[in-house]
Order: sequence, then C-alpha cells, then structure tokens
Amino acid sequence: MHGFLSNDWAGLAMAAGVAAIAGALFLATRRGWVATPVLLLAAAMAVGSGIHLYRVAEMERLYPAPGTFVEVDGQKIHVLAEGPDNTGPAIVLFGGGHAPGTSMRFIHDALKTQYRSVLIDRPGMGWSGPARFPVSTASEAKQMWEVLDKVGAKGPVMLAGHSFGGLLAANMARLRPERVHALVVMDATPPDVILYGPRLEELSSLSSDPWWNGFFSLFALDYQALKGQPEAAPAYADLERKIAATMGKSNAIQKAYATRPRAQMAAHSIFRELTPQGMAAVGYETGFFEGELGKVPLYLFAPQNAVGLSDVSTIRNAEQREAQRLQDFYTVARERYLDYSKNSTRIIAPADSSHNFLYEHPVETIDVLRQIAAGTYAPPAPAPQEPGK
Repeated sequence: MHGFLSNDWAGLAMAAGVAAIAGALFLATRRGWVATPVLLLAAAMAVGSGIHLYRVAEMERLYPAPGTFVEVDGQKIHVLAEGPDNTGPAIVLFGGGHAPGTSMRFIHDALKTQYRSVLIDRPGMGWSGPARFPVSTASEAKQMWEVLDKVGAKGPVMLAGHSFGGLLAANMARLRPERVHALVVMDATPPDVILYGPRLEELSSLSSDPWWNGFFSLFALDYQALKGQPEAAPAYADLERKIAATMGKSNAIQKAYATRPRAQMAAHSIFRELTPQGMAAVGYETGFFEGELGKVPLYLFAPQNAVGLSDVSTIRNAEQREAQRLQDFYTVARERYLDYSKNSTRIIAPADSSHNFLYEHPVETIDVLRQIAAGTYAPPAPAPQEPGK
C-alpha cells in the first residue's frame, strides 16, 4: 500500500476505481440516486488529484533538481556533490528526521568551497523517487554507501548527521569503518531514548501522521489543517523562525517537497522505529553496543544539558520530580554515543543551545566541522580554577 500511495497519480487511480463502483451500482440497481453520490465522490477525488498533480508540476518547474541521479535497489536517488575532491575527506551531511539534503544545504554551501560536500536525498525525499518499502535506518545505511560509490566518493569520508540523521550516519560507520575519516553525531537520536524512555506525544505523531498526510495530499487536502493543530509553544515558533532564517530558500523548497505523498509514506515507514515496539524490532541491526565502532574517530557534538526539553509536552505536564528525572534521562542517554567508539570526543555546542543548535549557531557549527575535516579540532582548555576551589 505504501508503494502505491507514493505515486502522485495514485489519487486518479483511486478516483477511477470509485467511478467504476458507481457504474457497477447503477448497472446493478438501475437507480441513479444510488450511484450518484458515489459518482460525485469520484469526481471530487479526480478534481483534487488534478490539483495535486498541477501543484507537483509547478513545484518541479520552480525548484528543479540541482544535482544528479543514481539508481540503487531500483530507486532513483538524488545526489548533490560539489567542491574539490582532492583537498581532504568528502563530507556527507544528513539532516534530522527523514529530511532531504536541503535541510543541510546551508552547511554544504559553506563547506564546498574547501571540501567535497555531498547531500543525498533519502529514498522518497526531496528530488529522489519513491522508496521501496519497508524503509529502515539499517537498509538506508547500505543504500547511502552504494550512492557514494556511484558518485565516486571512494576515499575516506566524514559522516555528519543531526538527530535521526546522526543515527543513520552511525549505522553507516558500522558497515564500513575503514572508509570513515570521522563520524560526527550532532545530538543524534539515541536508541535508548526510544526503547526505555516515555512515549512522547511528539514522537507518536511523527510515526502516525505522515500516512494520513500523504493520503490526503493526493487529493490536495491538508490533513494537519483538517484535524486541527494546537497552537505551537512560543519556543517552537521561535525555533521555526530561526531555522527558516538559517536555511533561506532551502526552507521553502523542503516544505514544498515534503507535501509529496512519497515523502510522507517514506517517513511513516521509517518513523515506526521511533516507537518502543519499532525500535525493539530493529534493535540489533540499528542499535549499538559499547566499543562496536572500534577506533573510528567519533565526535558527539551537542548541548551540554537538555536545553529546550521543558517544552516537550510529556515533560511540561509532568510533576516536578518526574520532569527532572526525564531531563536527566535524556541528558545521560545522549552521552551513550561516546561509548560506541574507543576514540570519541565530546564537543559542547554553544551555550543555551537546543537540540537544533546547528540552525541556532550555524557559524560555530560549520567552524567545528571544518576543523574535524582538517584533523585540527582540539577541545578548548578547561577554565582555570580559582585558588581554594
């Protein structure tokens, strides 16, 4: 079903099916009033599908693919690789969630002046074609290496991923550690948070809403508007503005392409991993044990504390003692990435950063990534202690 609904023409096919049912009802009953409501539904579906197809065509006209396409496992994958390929490791960037490459375009544009920088639209996302289902982090890790092979990124690469994209980058490092110059996980999603943490409303909607978003978008309908969205907390609204300002034009492109059914169906499939049952089902191939990455240089780049978590509804609505426990749990779980390699370094994001610190502090983030690529990163010296303390 996911595969069928990933096609932009699926709405027309369903409209034709409903019209056929209307015809069958009329032939069976010879009563127009029985078939007419069904026929009207088919007509409405066809009109909505036509509007959707027009929007897709207009979107592709306004925002054509900037990169090239390669085929992996029968899927058309879009890749944007730019910059010199003889000045150091190729840098491969992955955004949070199941985001396309546009989510990291602002970093890519800064790094490509000095390094080969690579953005890959994960299956179903951005300009890539529909995914093959089911979608999983483990399967995508293999596919990403095949993409890199096909675009000629043969030498050591630096993998840098944010949030759920950090988990993907870590899975890639496990598959081919000999190819990894460095692994940078930017406040990456820890499997422990999904397995042992409370069921967050925000994660629950991530794993359920995309299917309905994709289905309704086939008929040019906005599911989020239909179900009614609660007003965003001021902190989230402020963060949205910061992200939009940092991403620039890429923010509009990403939001436009995210409305495609293929993007929503792919997200729905992989976000099943963001539930305790889903992560447990893929735990062995997706999670890690201590030291599993050997001596791969691993950099955990994240805020020092769980800044911004107080806006998460589960914590906001919890009793004070339990809210503090949850804050501590998330803070400690994040540090587990340091255990996955015997060669790990902790990098503290700028003060008062949130989970999305790379959008809040893009200059500092890009500077750190440059240093890691060059092999010159050194943790800042600890502040001198005052006498008697």
